[in-house]
Amino acid sequence: MTHDSDTDEPTGESTTSDTTTDSGGRLRDRPSVSAQTRRRFLLTGAGVGLGALALNASGPASAAAVEEVCNSDEYGSIDVADGFTLVDNQWGNSEADQCVWLNDDGSYGYDFDAAGGSGINYPEVICGTKPWGTDTGVAEFPIRRRDVEELVIDVEAEYTESGGEWDFAEEWWLMDQPPSQETGTHVYEIMLLLDWNDQHSHGAVQAETVWTDRFGNTVDHWTTYAGGGTDATFYIFRIQGGHDGGRIDLSEIVDYLTAEHGVDESLWLSGVELGNEYWEGSSGETTYNTFDVTINGTTYESGSGTDTPTPTPTETPTETETPTETETPTETETPTETETPTDTETETPTETETETGTPSGDALVVNDYDGDPAWSSNQNDLGQWCGAGSFENEGGDVQDGALVMEYDNAGWFVEQIGQDVSGYSDLVFVVSGANGGEEDEVLLDFGGARGLLSAFTDDAIGTSASTVTVDMDSAGIDPSSGGLSVRLNFWQGGASTLEIDEIRFE
Repeated sequence: MTHDSDTDEPTGESTTSDTTTDSGGRLRDRPSVSAQTRRRFLLTGAGVGLGALALNASGPASAAAVEEVCNSDEYGSIDVADGFTLVDNQWGNSEADQCVWLNDDGSYGYDFDAAGGSGINYPEVICGTKPWGTDTGVAEFPIRRRDVEELVIDVEAEYTESGGEWDFAEEWWLMDQPPSQETGTHVYEIMLLLDWNDQHSHGAVQAETVWTDRFGNTVDHWTTYAGGGTDATFYIFRIQGGHDGGRIDLSEIVDYLTAEHGVDESLWLSGVELGNEYWEGSSGETTYNTFDVTINGTTYESGSGTDTPTPTPTETPTETETPTETETPTETETPTETETPTDTETETPTETETETGTPSGDALVVNDYDGDPAWSSNQNDLGQWCGAGSFENEGGDVQDGALVMEYDNAGWFVEQIGQDVSGYSDLVFVVSGANGGEEDEVLLDFGGARGLLSAFTDDAIGTSASTVTVDMDSAGIDPSSGGLSVRLNFWQGGASTLEIDEIRFE
């Protein structure tokens, strides 16, 4: 992420002015530039400019606008990708000079100059819904807080800001009802600051270093306001030192609010918004090269990294490598003495990492947690993405060939399948629990079937490793989708330790 402040006067393009009428109906002076390039310099009376961005050949100066909205009185917007809407949000200062735009390379952004007027504006991009009815067409939003197992954003942006107070902030809302049923039912506003200047402050930090997510972002709970601008309880978090670009795990915020502040799990999470708040005297420009949102295994992409300004969502997170086609274990050419698993066979891993208890014939191994590939690399034996979080031991630990997840009414787990498995009849877990009986505390979500694991199998989880088999047909699972993921949810009130030695299809 590139951020410049108080840069020199821009050079290299004509600054001869023409008077035009913007989409809000007001007359404005704007620089005359090449017909193939969008307006890219701020119109500041003080002459503050964005030379660093304008002269960056790999940045916005190398792209041309295909659509632009300026100073719209009715929250003018541009659909910048499938599921993403860029909004000319001048909710607090209609006198500021502000434009939002989409470039021909798929990048997009906005520029602003608040030399006039007062108040706060927030030009932003939205993925999902807002409490007042905005909907960008993402099927997963709004979503009940208790159903959020994975929520990750990936951000690469270039921005320059000068003058007054500003920040770069992500936020969402928690609502009593989804906007499609009733608007304006928001009870919480949640904001995460990715960056801010010295003029932006909320006083002493309420709770420092409340977590470090799996991508290395350390987060403070900065403050809580009893009523924000919309009378909702307003929680503000910040990334220590600011965000340098890359992924951020937002599910940590969801879990923290429930665990530490009693936020009801039945509330609806609106979606994800990202933009720049700015106050009087501030001027700046922001270009989004990447802004992706992953919600429960489905990734929506936007920015110049996509092939077109209107990309389709991908069903696998962007960190996934090309899947391998290996469908059977390769560690040994000789199967174990018994060709089919039994409940009494030695399911625990051996020092030689042989597939003990695993059929060597037609079984499709999803993950055997043998370190190849490593759990920490978020890749399973199918070459698909896998991950977990919100456990007492964070994202789980692999110990002696088993994934260990310590849960206390919290935790999510995902193994992406990414292929049609209709050639198999059973989903098989080789699993054990510290207490036994954990099948009544773990929720399974797979192929359109969702419920406690005990509702889909007659097998019980014991204190030593054994097979728990789910007959997919009896469970009402559709195994034919190419975007399948095996998901486990641990927010059912239980507390124990679950060890998974292997997941496979038979």
